[in-house]
Amino acid sequence: MNKSFSPVHYFLNDLSFSKKLLISFFILLLIPSLAVSVLMYGEITDLVVTDTISNSKNLSEQTAYTVNTLTSRVKNVSDILSNDSYLREIAMHPAFSHTDDLAVSRVLKDSFMSSVNSFLNDPLIRGIRIYLDSPYYDLYEDSGYNDIFQSMDLTRGSYWSGIMSTNETDTLYCAPFYLSNREREGLGDLSYVKRIRYEMSENRDAATAAYLVVYYSSGSLSEALTFDTGESEAVNYIINERDNLIAYSDKALAATYFLNNDDMNRLIPESNTFVKREIIGQEMYMSRYVIENTGWSLISVISAGPLNNRARYILMRYALIYFFSVIIALAVSYYMGSSISSRIENVIRKMERTHHTKVHKIKEESGRDEIGDFVLTYNHMADQINELIERQTEAAEQIKTSEFNALQSQINPHFLYNTLDMINWLALSNENSKVTEAVQSLSRFYRLTLSKKKTLDTVEHELEHVSLYVKLQNMRFDNKIDFIVDVPDNLMSCEIPKLTFQPIVENAIVHGIFEKEDRSGTIVLTAWSEDKDMVFLISDDGVGMDEETCNSILMDNGPKENSDHGSNIGVFNTHNRLKLLYGSSYGLSYSSTPGEGTEVSVRIPAFQ
Repeated sequence: MNKSFSPVHYFLNDLSFSKKLLISFFILLLIPSLAVSVLMYGEITDLVVTDTISNSKNLSEQTAYTVNTLTSRVKNVSDILSNDSYLREIAMHPAFSHTDDLAVSRVLKDSFMSSVNSFLNDPLIRGIRIYLDSPYYDLYEDSGYNDIFQSMDLTRGSYWSGIMSTNETDTLYCAPFYLSNREREGLGDLSYVKRIRYEMSENRDAATAAYLVVYYSSGSLSEALTFDTGESEAVNYIINERDNLIAYSDKALAATYFLNNDDMNRLIPESNTFVKREIIGQEMYMSRYVIENTGWSLISVISAGPLNNRARYILMRYALIYFFSVIIALAVSYYMGSSISSRIENVIRKMERTHHTKVHKIKEESGRDEIGDFVLTYNHMADQINELIERQTEAAEQIKTSEFNALQSQINPHFLYNTLDMINWLALSNENSKVTEAVQSLSRFYRLTLSKKKTLDTVEHELEHVSLYVKLQNMRFDNKIDFIVDVPDNLMSCEIPKLTFQPIVENAIVHGIFEKEDRSGTIVLTAWSEDKDMVFLISDDGVGMDEETCNSILMDNGPKENSDHGSNIGVFNTHNRLKLLYGSSYGLSYSSTPGEGTEVSVRIPAFQ
């Protein structure tokens, strides 16, 4: 360090630990944070605006899709009905005076009415009317058809009728005021009109056989437009090509921020994106989405003012939280520093008793604070501490290895991966009931494995756990394994170490039954009482083992991961765990005959 800073250096080194900690907290917390706070306002504002606009864009796109879906549903109803054989039969004839002259069978008419009634069951559809030309008065005077067929004369007072009569278009999405009072009050305030022309008329363009009108409610659209953006001044509304308001999420805001088509094209030149504009003296974020095949546009407007206010509120809240945090941090640092200093001084006094002992020294540092004194004293204790650390490290490594092996024996990741792979294939094969069964079994299996953080569980739960394991294996391998359990009821409530049976059954399946040519077999788990002990016998009819392998399976040098007989880590740890818990007379014992099978007995004290 430069000599000019030497006084400062020594001054700081000689300060007490608590004062150093207090000064460090003040410098590290206060000064950088003040600098960051100055820069945060713009970043927070941009973040709030970006996040809000992104969420609003996603919601608006979803809303546009929903409105498109609703209008398409209405159009599809009209298209299906207009292509019905019965209406096509009507359109084939230019004029008739009686129903008999139409040569239309009642079967076709009944089929058509069945289709109409099915569409009327749709909650979106409020009504369907077919306004017929005068030659078909017999149809709309037939009271048996629920007023579906009506005279075209009833449309004369509606605005949409005037549009259709002066326009060559064959379809029209109608705004509320396009409809007559009769239609709005009795049917719906929105409609989709389709002209059906005479197909055999000499002047086909001028000859209208009927108008097919499907009525629905603007409430369905308003419901789709209403969603919570988190902003108090935000509105969605729909206008048509004639600048008529179709539906809105808020009537007052829709009127306040209403844009006609000319203003919309000028202010929002691109669709499906938000732009920042100023209208009525306020900054707004606006977007538009085209509703397909309707001539309608969805307008979304969000006021920029509340967004800026929210950014300021977040910054102010942050400043208040930060101020109190700094005060608390300084108080805690002072308290902790004083506490640490006093404790170090106490340790120093106790360690001074070892000054006569020769120890390895560490590099001494300048300064007369508590840490400097601690280093001086620590030099006399280093050898003993290092020796203790080495011993503890060796013991910790042994414990860590033992814990790792125990954990490895408890949960086999390959079993989980293979089971999830099976569930995936069941899902791809649309075997939903089997997927449900597999997921429930796997969930219950791991709930029993990992629950309660206890080392002991009842025999009943352990049997359920191993049964679920066999069930999942059977689902993977076409029920190749028969699992038979015969345990007396009086032993079911006894407690045994968790995961006692599963490693044994797993070895019986993987290294016994699945080694057979047909990969099928039987596992039997029985139990009985002997004095104050329980004995469980797990037998299988797998390939068995020779005497040497059988004798070494519960030994440290028994077969491991890469041997011909697979892994014995699970059963080895289970055996050791039982001996550690209950004594050397308890644990596992193996007997096996090559080609016939293997028996494993498990002896455990009987505790309720």
